Amino acid sequence: MKKAVYLLLSIIIAGGISSCVDDTIGTSLSNNDLHIVSDSTFTVSGVSERNEVILTRTMTQLLGAINVKNFGELKSDFVCQFLPSTSIDTTNLTVDMIESINLIMRSPIGAYTGDSIMPMRVNVYQLEKQLSTPINSNFSPEGYYSDNSLIGSTAYTATFSSSPSFTHSTMEKGTYRNIVTPLPKELAVKIFNEYKKDPNSFTSPNKFNELFPGIYVANSYGSGRITKIDKTFLLVNYKRHSKTEAGNDTIVRDSSSYATAAPEVITNNNITMKVDENIVNKVNQGEVIIQAPLGYNARIKFPIDEIVRKYNSDKDQLKVINALSFTLPAEVIKNDYDIYIPQYILLVKTSEKDKFFANNKIPDNITSFYAEFNVTTKTYEFSDMRQFVLNLIDATDDELADAADMTIIPIDVTKEANYDYLGQANYITTGITPAVSGPMIGKLKLDDVKVKFTYSKKTNN
Repeated sequence: MKKAVYLLLSIIIAGGISSCVDDTIGTSLSNNDLHIVSDSTFTVSGVSERNEVILTRTMTQLLGAINVKNFGELKSDFVCQFLPSTSIDTTNLTVDMIESINLIMRSPIGAYTGDSIMPMRVNVYQLEKQLSTPINSNFSPEGYYSDNSLIGSTAYTATFSSSPSFTHSTMEKGTYRNIVTPLPKELAVKIFNEYKKDPNSFTSPNKFNELFPGIYVANSYGSGRITKIDKTFLLVNYKRHSKTEAGNDTIVRDSSSYATAAPEVITNNNITMKVDENIVNKVNQGEVIIQAPLGYNARIKFPIDEIVRKYNSDKDQLKVINALSFTLPAEVIKNDYDIYIPQYILLVKTSEKDKFFANNKIPDNITSFYAEFNVTTKTYEFSDMRQFVLNLIDATDDELADAADMTIIPIDVTKEANYDYLGQANYITTGITPAVSGPMIGKLKLDDVKVKFTYSKKTNN
């Protein structure tokens, strides 16, 4: 049974206590006897809540279909626009040198779920009109393409690139597999001529999208694998005649990227999900399950109202909030494809979860927090929630009820490295999106959570 622990410390401090001062209290603790109050009696309750639509504003694209026991049936295709290159060589190259154009869909090795050798075929359609916003995972491409707008098709697996002869100097060998789809040469000619006529038009994504509205990519046959794609671009291949130093005729081949999917333009995963009946039954029986990219979030009652009331009920006037932490145990749900628990989760006020993603927010440790699953302890650890309490010390009952209503959402996290003068990397979180990096599922063990609240107070003698 959890107990509130009160530790009486006899402290002789020479200025050290100033680090505990909370400016919102308005006074400091003296160096007399100090009580540290540490309470971990709080509990968390919650339920799984169906999540059928997400905002897929991410560069990650999912392609394929799987049907997995203890997960469900997941299908995904995607639409995307392109950001054009602002520099195409029209001085040393001519339109007659264009040999071919390929759509390259780059996938990190191992970034798939399912059968690696299952042959699948992908169709690429040119969009017949520009995509509109807002756009979400339930978007239907019907009306944006037709059978006549098919511009490419290729078979692929997860074990080798779809075009073994494909080479490109910027590709890291042994790191990626590439789904390479040949497109009509006329598309490359059209883009080349347009750039030569008006290079300034390529500085505007909107103008380029008038020229080339984008693509719809979908599997035409095959299932049993979902592939993660992290980069999609148009690569034009050139062939030109030249001479060697000895004066012999030779052919030189080169390539250049004309356009790429990018955050500045629309990329959207069109996802459908039918949750496995076993998972539905577990949820109906009260188990709290989270699942992505669609499936379930968890809606919980976090005891912030109890924490604030406990703190305010302590009549000692000199108090300082030390810390609030939330340790959430979780476990993997066994399935045929080893679909794992979400690596990251977001804890956010339910009233603010939609605008969190719509406004591209980063967790502020005030109303939103995120944690990474620790594979050793099998827990998510939210360790820095102190400001959460501080902002609610004078809150009304309605404000406390709103703050206690929180949602847990599987997410993908984008980080960038900043290097110091010693070459050490410091990683900064630059993006949070609903999880679409692959299928994931896990069970939250709310009965075993630990919410620990600690504050210091001066003894009233």
